[in-house]
Amino acid sequence: MNTKRRRVKEQKTVTLTEKSMVWLKPALMTLIVFSLLVWGGKQLNDPGVMPVRTVGVDGEMRFIKRERLEQVVAQAVNGSFFSVDLKRMQEHIERMPWVKRASVRRVWPDTLRVQVTEHTPLAYWGKEAMVSQLGVVFTPELLPELKGLVKLVGEAQHAKTITREFQRMHTLLETIGLKLTHVWVDARQAWRIKTDNEVTLQLGRRDVIPRLTRFVRLYPDLIAQRGRQPGEVDLRYTNGFSVHWVPDEEQTAQSMGSIGNGAISSSTDSHYKLRTTGESHG
Repeated sequence: MNTKRRRVKEQKTVTLTEKSMVWLKPALMTLIVFSLLVWGGKQLNDPGVMPVRTVGVDGEMRFIKRERLEQVVAQAVNGSFFSVDLKRMQEHIERMPWVKRASVRRVWPDTLRVQVTEHTPLAYWGKEAMVSQLGVVFTPELLPELKGLVKLVGEAQHAKTITREFQRMHTLLETIGLKLTHVWVDARQAWRIKTDNEVTLQLGRRDVIPRLTRFVRLYPDLIAQRGRQPGEVDLRYTNGFSVHWVPDEEQTAQSMGSIGNGAISSSTDSHYKLRTTGESHG
């Protein structure tokens, strides 16, 4: 009887041991794999294991200093080849003044490739900044001296609108051989522009492009009538504009002679109204 009980007990023990091994082996394998992954993760995060050794910079750069860009990238490297935060690095690069867009990618086994696109400068913005062709205002560490760029003055929040309208004005004035040199847009959004022949145009706040179009259409007749350039043109009228003429050299000489003889000179021709049929509307 006792022998039979022992045999039954031994059979149960064997059965329990076999069942335990069925789930124990996978559990042990899972634990081993997990431990290897944790260890491997720590190794990959260690900058000393598979470090980034080379940084390559791609893209045509006219204003960005390559050495400065490589320095910014090096400062942003915060891990090994696998763990380095590419998004963080991209954000660091795009904070550089001249950078319009940047991308960073890994190249096996120890290289990062940086692709950079620069802002294309459209004009100077105020005294210390520039504005791109997309209307983005940025402040270079050192303002470059670029010939032919217009000076724009306005509020930064209106930069996209100002640059868009400026480009339309530039195209319009080119049709009569004039180029813009200065554009001022005040807090009331009133426009004043100056051309390369020293003519100042007051455009006001509304219908800016139609007013400038009216000036462009009548400008050849205006010059033909007087044979000289106007000094200032006020286009803030319903259907016309007023002109302040710059005295020519002969007239100026005559005026100076009259003053020298004790007479009072008059310049009634200095302000001339052309096709003005309404009041100024700002």
